[in-house]
Amino acid sequence: MTCFTTEDIRGDIFEAITTIFGFNILDFSPIELGYMNLKWKIKTDIGDLFVKQYNKTRYPEQMLHGLETSLILQSKLHKKGTPCPKLYSHKEKYVIHSLNGERFVLMELCEGKNIQAGTANEEQMYSLGKKIGEMHKILNSNNTVQLSLHWDVRSKENMLKNWHKRWDEAARLECTNILSNLEIQRKILEGNDLDIFSDCEKGWGHWDLFVDNILFNTNSVTAILDFDRMNFIYPEFDISRPILSCCVDNGQIHIDKVYTFVQGYREYHKLTLQKLVRSIKLTWWKEAEWVRAIKVQNSSPLKRFNEENIWIGENWDDLESIFSKLI
Repeated sequence: MTCFTTEDIRGDIFEAITTIFGFNILDFSPIELGYMNLKWKIKTDIGDLFVKQYNKTRYPEQMLHGLETSLILQSKLHKKGTPCPKLYSHKEKYVIHSLNGERFVLMELCEGKNIQAGTANEEQMYSLGKKIGEMHKILNSNNTVQLSLHWDVRSKENMLKNWHKRWDEAARLECTNILSNLEIQRKILEGNDLDIFSDCEKGWGHWDLFVDNILFNTNSVTAILDFDRMNFIYPEFDISRPILSCCVDNGQIHIDKVYTFVQGYREYHKLTLQKLVRSIKLTWWKEAEWVRAIKVQNSSPLKRFNEENIWIGENWDDLESIFSKLI
């Protein structure tokens, strides 16, 4: 039987949870954050839990092995004390299958709240830097095998080809603001080569550390969420992404909050000015294609990522000066 509606999928997954784990689901509420995958908070007779369905279009069967690896690493981090959800497994797998072929994950529901982008305070940023530094140490301290990168930096030629398509699109639609931002991108792309990323370190990283995936209390991180994208890549993404998400506000960056993040991260890893600036530029290079007249998704996170990318572009030549007080 194929599940066609949200209600069908939910019923199928909830029945599997009850059958496999033996506890009763007393109540539930849907969670709207995210893209395509269905999510619920559930109240059970053993406590509150979180359920996430993996959409078959977004996560085809060939992606499940990588997803399982990510969840294994999440479980390892939880056992080592990283604030992230405890996972439930079935038949030694964290990706669980329902009777009708739905794939889902079940984990504890963590305390804390999401914050609005750009609004973290200094104590929260110190805690976040410390927890990310600790996470990187757990994941990468004993790596003896260099795996193939899940993603690598796109060539300058490829970036410029993509840029021309976006420029033509914006010109056709007469989007003057986008054209202005794309002109800044052109100057950056023509003036830089991939050698600016030649010293990027390779290793395991979360790769999706923006405010939707972090829970806070008043002065600290309570949980890091959504490890689905974790992969062998450039861990520097986990430095720039939370800094941009938490500290850029109304076209300005709160340098005092960046400072406390850096201090927390440095409790576990060296973080030089050069590495910090490189990480910011790496995220710009990865996300430059999202600045366009027609957005692939009409989503709040994508709009925010565009704002951050524009801020980096406008300050590209001044990043060393902006962050120099952190050393």
